[in-house]
Amino acid sequence: MYKKTEPSYVLGWEDESRPNLGEGISRTSKATAPLWRVDVVNKGARAMKTTIRAANKAEALKFSQNRYPSATTITVIGKANATN
Repeated sequence: MYKKTEPSYVLGWEDESRPNLGEGISRTSKATAPLWRVDVVNKGARAMKTTIRAANKAEALKFSQNRYPSATTITVIGKANATN
């Protein structure tokens, strides 16, 4: 016999997003790809500067977004070199 239960209104997500990691998702397989400087800002935290190896600026942004999905702001500064 079917038993009626109270409906559940629990939402199915986690508070913190987990990074999407893997080749082509958060990193490149090309060892000769240039390094890009990236600023990552998380809510309630100071900006973090990091470098990401990617073929171009758009790919560097995509990789950063996959590595840091809970970031509020991600800015690709430019290629990493002696001046930046």
